[in-house]
Amino acid sequence: MDINLKAPYVISFLLANILKKNKNGGTIINISSIGGELGFPNNPAYISSKSGLIGLTKSFARDFGKFNINVNAVLPGYFNTKMNKKSFNNKQKRKKRSDLTMLSRWGQMPELVGTIIFLATNEAKYITGEIIRVDGGMAI
Repeated sequence: MDINLKAPYVISFLLANILKKNKNGGTIINISSIGGELGFPNNPAYISSKSGLIGLTKSFARDFGKFNINVNAVLPGYFNTKMNKKSFNNKQKRKKRSDLTMLSRWGQMPELVGTIIFLATNEAKYITGEIIRVDGGMAI
């Protein structure tokens, strides 16, 4: 809870106070998880913290919008990261999780990074309070 919810709350709040002084505002991008929407078994603290981060994103989007600050959250599905390494290296688990997506595969990090970079651009300044899934269609 401290890392997944409290830290983004504190950092976003402090950053917003800095961005409020900038006439062009700014952008805050939170990294939640598809688990925050779908819920997964045997991991209630993680799921609760990521669900809370979704709510925090929406709340801050409302609070900070008047200062031209965009606040969005990206919800990754399965990517080959340190956290998911065990599942990725287990062929059965990797296939099972791949089969949950419409694309039948895990995401590649550039696919996640690309979404985050886009949200940080001026071309995305009319996007706020959004929860953007990068999950290969898993949430469908």
